[in-house]
Amino acid sequence: MDEKDIYVSANSGIVWLKNQDITEIKDLSRSIQALSLWDEKTIHLMGILLTRKKGLFWETDKPLLDTARACIALSGCGIIADEQLEWIIGQQNDDNWGKSEIETSYALIALGNTGIKNEQGCKWLVNNYGKKWEHIGTTSLIITALIKQNKDKYQDFIKDRAGWIISKREAGGWTYTATSNLAIQALLLSDEKDIAPSIRWLMGRQENGNWGDIISTALSLISFKLFLDKLNSGSS
Repeated sequence: MDEKDIYVSANSGIVWLKNQDITEIKDLSRSIQALSLWDEKTIHLMGILLTRKKGLFWETDKPLLDTARACIALSGCGIIADEQLEWIIGQQNDDNWGKSEIETSYALIALGNTGIKNEQGCKWLVNNYGKKWEHIGTTSLIITALIKQNKDKYQDFIKDRAGWIISKREAGGWTYTATSNLAIQALLLSDEKDIAPSIRWLMGRQENGNWGDIISTALSLISFKLFLDKLNSGSS
């Protein structure tokens, strides 16, 4: 696989993404995250995202998830949303968020991105992990959350679950583009080496510059950039 081919694929995706009418918080957050990684201007999208905020959080049908997503996007641009992060912390019930592994993972990622540690949340994920959470996307989010929070402490769990994700890969991917991207990103963050087959699989899924929708396209651009950064650092 030629590194130049990845850049060509990414550039095509960037052009497509920048030409979309992006309004949903989830789409805005992922798009800002992707474009900022590629050093593309995000001022317009950031303006839309920030105007959608109501008070201390983003008031949507999934306020915790969308506020965490927005904070993740903002932190990638060097903006620490202190009030929103405090709001996220305030939503924690004992040791988790909403008794949800997804909400808890996103909250921990948002906090971890800004250096805020939350040991209770990490322990809740690890102690409650089982067959009911044994899905590629879910496990990938949990791994990512633990890496952002305390990679060294949870190294054994991360390594074991990363191995499980690899074992479920078929022809380079995991059926769905968005899910596969979450897996690729978790594996890259956990320092797994055999990622090139998944990048090839991802490149083969691109049509007319995109991967079917805004989220999948933004996630693919994030995966490409993380992979290239690893490659150029000699870690891949």
